[in-house]
Amino acid sequence: MSEERKLTPMKFLRDVQEFPWGQADYRLADLGFVDSMACEGWLSGNTLSDIMQTYLERVVGETAFEWYGTQFPVLVKYLDIKGRTSLHVNPDDETAAQRYDAFGKTALWYVESCGPEACLYLGFRRDVEAAEFYRACAQNRVEDLLYAVKPKPGESYLILPGMVHAAKDVRLLEIAEASELGFRLHDWGAEDREIHLEEAFDLIDFRQAARPEPLQGDLLAATPQFTVHRIALREALKSHASEDDSFLVYVCTGGAAALRLPSGETYRLKASDVLLVPSEACDFYLVPEESGTVLLEVRLDPRPETDLVSDPVEE
Repeated sequence: MSEERKLTPMKFLRDVQEFPWGQADYRLADLGFVDSMACEGWLSGNTLSDIMQTYLERVVGETAFEWYGTQFPVLVKYLDIKGRTSLHVNPDDETAAQRYDAFGKTALWYVESCGPEACLYLGFRRDVEAAEFYRACAQNRVEDLLYAVKPKPGESYLILPGMVHAAKDVRLLEIAEASELGFRLHDWGAEDREIHLEEAFDLIDFRQAARPEPLQGDLLAATPQFTVHRIALREALKSHASEDDSFLVYVCTGGAAALRLPSGETYRLKASDVLLVPSEACDFYLVPEESGTVLLEVRLDPRPETDLVSDPVEE
């Protein structure tokens, strides 16, 4: 791979994995056990980890590289949930780094479609004692303690570290920190998978959660781990990124769009497509090709805190 040629937008092959509850369809991920392979752009045939190892901040921008090094910072996947997922909890970055030498996980769930029994379980309805939760897990009564949300297509919910969560009969787009570090707390009576309840007990936020409501506005998430904007693309939109700024990931949730470079190269997105725009490919137009086109734009904004990958400096 040449160091001289400027990077261009990339699409990646799908990596579909089966689970008892349905499928996880990875569209963009650098996780080791999943390593997305480029299938569009001149780097086609190279994995995301190889691209990161070679081009570094040219792919992700200076902010992301300072924090994450050669790890691509976010993942994008679809969850086709036919049954019900296990009840999980994710650690925060600090705990994950200290205990597991890994990143924690913050995630955005965007509801693509819903079955007749669609439900999201998001946090506790009231303050819960740890012993009470343990008994509820043993007696298969956990559902009584949880908020149960009937989602609608187009809604979004933020899954924060410490929040117990599960989903049923729904197709979700998940945009998340580049980590799959989560702990299975309860499996609704199934006995064929390992439960991590004791290991994860001190990760759980047992306080009453805020009543789950869909995220409002076009800024869906602004977390230290990622920022997500919803773009209703009605007319051509010029990028305002700069060369030392963040990578961009576009996910088409409806309609169709084209990303056009000054050279005339065009990259098209239809519903469910994912496109990675490297940091240095900052000059482009987004053009709607169908009415009702909606894109989600994912980026990493600057953070004031100490980075996650450098060794501490001794004073």
